[in-house]
Amino acid sequence: MAADLTALGATLPEPLPFDLPEDEAARWGALYVTEGSRLGGMMLARQVGEGMPRTYLESGFGAGEWRAFRHALDEAAGDAAWVDRAVTAADAVFALYGRAA
Repeated sequence: MAADLTALGATLPEPLPFDLPEDEAARWGALYVTEGSRLGGMMLARQVGEGMPRTYLESGFGAGEWRAFRHALDEAAGDAAWVDRAVTAADAVFALYGRAA
């Protein structure tokens, strides 16, 4: 992202505060959102005009990597309370992305 912003003549904004609970489920929930955003970025990169920086958006997955991530998440998942904590963390990361936008 820093390289793309530099290419546009912009600087990185100040980081937004974000606290994630020290919990494996919360880490998986946050990771689900950040890794999923890479998948979305690849789709968005196709719409970026020629000559515009898009390195950040193009940092997606290789063949099978998203599927492997989902499999690892399924393997790590625990009971309903674990899933609830993961979803709560995912919601918090989505909200962070919203504030950043």
